[in-house]
Amino acid sequence: MARGTHPSTDELLALLRKYDVIAKLRRDRARGAAVASRGALRALAREFPGALRELDTVPLGEVDRRRRALDEAAQGGAPEPWMLWMIAYHATMRAALLVKGRLARSRSPSDDLVRRAIADASRSSGVAIDDAFVRSVARPPKGRLNVTVFDKLSQTFGVPADEIWQVLFPARRTGRY
Repeated sequence: MARGTHPSTDELLALLRKYDVIAKLRRDRARGAAVASRGALRALAREFPGALRELDTVPLGEVDRRRRALDEAAQGGAPEPWMLWMIAYHATMRAALLVKGRLARSRSPSDDLVRRAIADASRSSGVAIDDAFVRSVARPPKGRLNVTVFDKLSQTFGVPADEIWQVLFPARRTGRY
């Protein structure tokens, strides 16, 4: 998704569905239900990389606020910046995970392997991937893939990575990615 673009209704509805699942899992757990099955959590994480962090850390009140805002935006209201950032976060993290999988067995990725990883990740995620991104995924700063992903989001949206992180994954302290 390009900087400043409007998310599609399908993208907004997908995020809304994610937050519906997170809210249900949270409420079920608060009522004493068992932790969700590994399969259910794995499916959520596969479709929305980072969603398990939200499940663990984003307060339920914020989850509900996001659900209301997404519902309004899906019905034609103005999208909030965090919606664009979250859609891009999930797509960029999916691309990073795909690249990481492609490069997993290589200590020093060849140019051909990098080119194939770029093509695969760009095609499957819809995110513009370049050589620098692939090499950063291969050796992420501080050993954290999220640093690479949030650097890419910062470049895409012209917003500091820490600011995007705090909005998407509110934390007690800044700089946690």
